[in-house]
Amino acid sequence: MNNIRFASPEHRDFFLDMMSEARRNDCYHRAFFYVMGIAPETRANIRQMFDFKQDCIEPDGMHGGWQTSGTVRVCRLAFNLWNGYTDPEHSNAYSPEDLFCCEFAPYFMEGVKIRYPEYCRELPPAKKQVEPAR
Repeated sequence: MNNIRFASPEHRDFFLDMMSEARRNDCYHRAFFYVMGIAPETRANIRQMFDFKQDCIEPDGMHGGWQTSGTVRVCRLAFNLWNGYTDPEHSNAYSPEDLFCCEFAPYFMEGVKIRYPEYCRELPPAKKQVEPAR
């Protein structure tokens, strides 16, 4: 947890607050709340996007009047990291091309690393390739 990069102190504080309120401290909750905390609008509207009593996402929150093109991307990635969710009517909007084409992309990558730590390990440094003799 010490090596997670946050977009702002507010992002970090939101993440810590949500994790203290969450039912579980697992990769699903950590990734979801990390990604949802990236934008101020998604932080402010978290209760429209997540039902803490039922411990589940609220896809109807995607239609809130506060949503922007950027916050929709945040919510789509967070939902997908939670349980693989895609909206059947807009499934192509969940592609990396559509999601990562915004200013939040570096933090989206952090969210993916949080959700899939077993696969997102650091690679060893590349060995210098020897040029073939001519």
